[in-house]
Amino acid sequence: MRVSSELFKAYIEDTTVLINEMDGILKRRNSIGSLDKDSVDALFRIFHTIKASSVVLDDSKTVDVSYKMENIMSYLRKYGVSSLPSSKVFELLFNSEYFLRDQLGSLVATQSSESSQVFEGELKEFVDNIDFKDDSPVDIMVPFEAFKPLFENVIQEMSLELGKYASLSFAGDNLYVDRTLVTRLSGPLTQIVRNAMDHGIEEPEERVRRGKPVVGAISVTYGMEDGVMFITIFNDGEKMNLKKILRKADSLNILKKPRDQYKPDEIAGLIMERGFTTKDKIGKYSGRGVGMDIIKSTAQDLGGKILINSGEENGFSITLTFPIDEKSQRAAIRDRIIRKEEEQA
Repeated sequence: MRVSSELFKAYIEDTTVLINEMDGILKRRNSIGSLDKDSVDALFRIFHTIKASSVVLDDSKTVDVSYKMENIMSYLRKYGVSSLPSSKVFELLFNSEYFLRDQLGSLVATQSSESSQVFEGELKEFVDNIDFKDDSPVDIMVPFEAFKPLFENVIQEMSLELGKYASLSFAGDNLYVDRTLVTRLSGPLTQIVRNAMDHGIEEPEERVRRGKPVVGAISVTYGMEDGVMFITIFNDGEKMNLKKILRKADSLNILKKPRDQYKPDEIAGLIMERGFTTKDKIGKYSGRGVGMDIIKSTAQDLGGKILINSGEENGFSITLTFPIDEKSQRAAIRDRIIRKEEEQA
């Protein structure tokens, strides 16, 4: 997965902070000779956060190690800090810290480490020998909020390039997606955010003329209802010009019936046809006639649907819906339970 230098830098910096926090916990608790509930909770959170970030970056080695360490911490949280041999747990924790530091260095220098491969083998063997009883290990599930820094980076980059500005808001609860789904969705969702900036959000002068704040708004709302995951990306920019879309689609010979037979929602859907673009010139972010058709095909491949709401008072929204699997629902429920327990503690 290709990521910008800004996102890569943020990943390195944020992960380094988390590793340093883990180092402090391990040194304090190792001097005592045991972990406690607070340290296990903190380590669980650290590995969980690193896993989510590394999935978006497509750093598979870090995903795998942080996933396994998260499983160990999850086991200790449920069955007690003495439920696994403390000496081995400490050994794996310290080695996981060394591994993560090596992996950050490898990502920067594109080098690998033989010692890291030895640790990965030892960690796999230890986790494979744990009897998780009736519980499945923590799945490689990622909170949808892991997309937020990726979208923020896109908006920041385009703001500098295009000279127009927007803020990003995220609102949702208990939506976890499988790592493979993250990989499939990252491109299409990023393209929708790009389109919101390029086609939706107006130039500052135009927004002032229309009585809008200089800084535009892009919002992402997400969740699940009745076994269906929904993701809505809205921008408060320029409304869709349905007449222009229909006229351009006609000139591109992509209409499948007479113009006067198209309903508003069908006209809006024309932007997802291959080869469609309202731009007369190819730009850095649009004009090639590809992008929305990829979003459409990805949604269809995943058994999902796309709804374009062009009737917003200001701007427009695009909603993607997908049937959510049982594993994702379990992850959401488990997260809700964990959060409730932490609030009551």
